[in-house]
Amino acid sequence: MIEGNGTKMTMEQDYYPNLYHYRLGKNLLGGLSIKDQEEKVTTFIQRKCNSENLHFFIGSGCSLPAVPLMGWTFDKLKKGILQEEVLGDYSGESLDIENYLNWLKNAITFLGEETQEGIKFKNAFDTTKKGLLDSMPKGHVKGINKEIDVALDNYRDFYSTIFSQREFKKMAPVNVFTTNYDLFNEVAMENLGIQYTNGFRGSVNRVFDPSVYRLRLVDDENRYKDKWNVIRRYVKLYKIHGSIDWKYNETINSIVQSNSDENADVMIYPTINKHLETQQSPYSELFRELTINLQKKNSTLIVVGYGFPDTHINQLITQALNNEDFNLIVFGNKEEIAASQFFDLHKEKRNFHFIGGNFSGKADGHHFKNVIRFLSGSEQYAQSK
Repeated sequence: MIEGNGTKMTMEQDYYPNLYHYRLGKNLLGGLSIKDQEEKVTTFIQRKCNSENLHFFIGSGCSLPAVPLMGWTFDKLKKGILQEEVLGDYSGESLDIENYLNWLKNAITFLGEETQEGIKFKNAFDTTKKGLLDSMPKGHVKGINKEIDVALDNYRDFYSTIFSQREFKKMAPVNVFTTNYDLFNEVAMENLGIQYTNGFRGSVNRVFDPSVYRLRLVDDENRYKDKWNVIRRYVKLYKIHGSIDWKYNETINSIVQSNSDENADVMIYPTINKHLETQQSPYSELFRELTINLQKKNSTLIVVGYGFPDTHINQLITQALNNEDFNLIVFGNKEEIAASQFFDLHKEKRNFHFIGGNFSGKADGHHFKNVIRFLSGSEQYAQSK
């Protein structure tokens, strides 16, 4: 049976805890108790956190419940305010909001913004963009509502856990790639005092400049040392689909970071628009960084909260799997259609791991809070909660 969200339901999901860890098409956890399964996953993932080059890919599932999945937002819009706007072929259940925005932009470009039809498509674009923006939290601090508190706690626990594994080891900075527009990554790291870069330079006027990803922070506390020590609690954050605080500044012809509401282009969308070269530049640079980092030696990419809906991203990850010293660890639900297709395509590869299952009698083995539990050591994390 298939649910409306594209998930194939099975009887075992409803009745008993049972994790899986697939490698070479075989479940390595088969026949073990749930306690032993948890310990196996914990040991495995903690060991991989010590890879020379560690990368995380964080999808929209990690910001639940504070930020609804874009598919949910799109369904809500289609049943509400978009009913009177242009839907065309996008009235079906399976088409996503980003492709819809791109479809609308192509139509506006072809028809012209001043024509009657072009105005109709432009209204639909603005309505959809506003609906997506309205689905984002208006603040990223604790105490606003329970959903934001849960999401922020999860991100804080995630970063605390990562550096509990790597803080005192001389390793490359952690790379975090995300398709999320929200600011939970940034706020969590700032709350914890973790240094990070998000591709912007400057302090008062923050302008996108991908060259900052090439820089490393050093600790020069003792200026008589023969060698400076690099800052180890350091993250390179790549928001490959943009952010709610990115805007286009026409005066300097660049993307800037700002929390003001003066410019309507609050988010940079992966669509064609009138600022074509400038708008394409952040995406081309960010995707190039993804490709370069996944090709580095002894790399591990851990995927959380991502259901493999983006063909372009999937292709880049697939290319990296051709490297023998690259490891891909996906926390996912292999009953979801897109994830299942990716799993079937790569399940026989030695460097591909797929972890999920029923942790609490339901398909939550891949949920962000449980991935954090595995990363930190189950007993320690359970006691802290």
